[in-house]
Amino acid sequence: MLLVKRHPVERESRDALLRQIQELKQQLRARTRELHQKEDELQHLFYMISHELRTPISAIRGFASILLDDPATLATEATDYLQRIQKNVDRLEKIVNDLGLLSRLNINENSFEVINLQELISDILIGSYDQIHSGQVTVAIQPDLPPAYGYREGLHHVFSNLILNAIKYRKHSKPLTIEIGCLQDEFFLKYYVRDNGIGIPSAYRKSIFDMFVRAGNVKKVSGSGLGLYIVRRIIQAHGGEIWVESKVGKGSTFYFTLAKTP
Repeated sequence: MLLVKRHPVERESRDALLRQIQELKQQLRARTRELHQKEDELQHLFYMISHELRTPISAIRGFASILLDDPATLATEATDYLQRIQKNVDRLEKIVNDLGLLSRLNINENSFEVINLQELISDILIGSYDQIHSGQVTVAIQPDLPPAYGYREGLHHVFSNLILNAIKYRKHSKPLTIEIGCLQDEFFLKYYVRDNGIGIPSAYRKSIFDMFVRAGNVKKVSGSGLGLYIVRRIIQAHGGEIWVESKVGKGSTFYFTLAKTP
């Protein structure tokens, strides 16, 4: 029998090739798991969207049917029904707009830049002039607020949502104060938006970052239920985390972290 001895270099090359094949198989399995996870997330998203859209659509159909079936109603209760229809249409529009924003949310480091947050927040406050000056609202910005490194449009949405939420969930019996600042450590910048509003019940403090969860009185406060979900997605795309500390009747503080350097 003829025995063929393999050269050590050949064995090393074969072993290296086998290791590469194993690594590629592991990567393929990992990507497959990711795809299955994304598919599950999409199915859940579609279910939540269809469920959330069904309520205002049913309400609009019901009020419109009443107006069509009973002409006498037009002289008595039409204004109330039309206002309810308008409220549900506004809610549908908000949901559609936020879903559009969510679909366009494609954040990558190529779009990151150093952002002057003093200017960015000032732009938000100017754009929200009516909401801020319609009541007693004071916004205090930390004088030495450090710049952020990230996606400008995304961080604009984060601060805008947190500020407008503070106004939306305010205590109308007292002036509203909103504080915006930052705490620093060696690696991260921890920004915060603090208010003295109605606060968030403990049962909602984790779930408010999920889709279609609202911590306030849904009957009195309008919204799509996607705002904080989008905020969390933006912060996670920056490699950061977001959470809230709150006491009912005392107010809330939303914290989120961003990397100090690129």
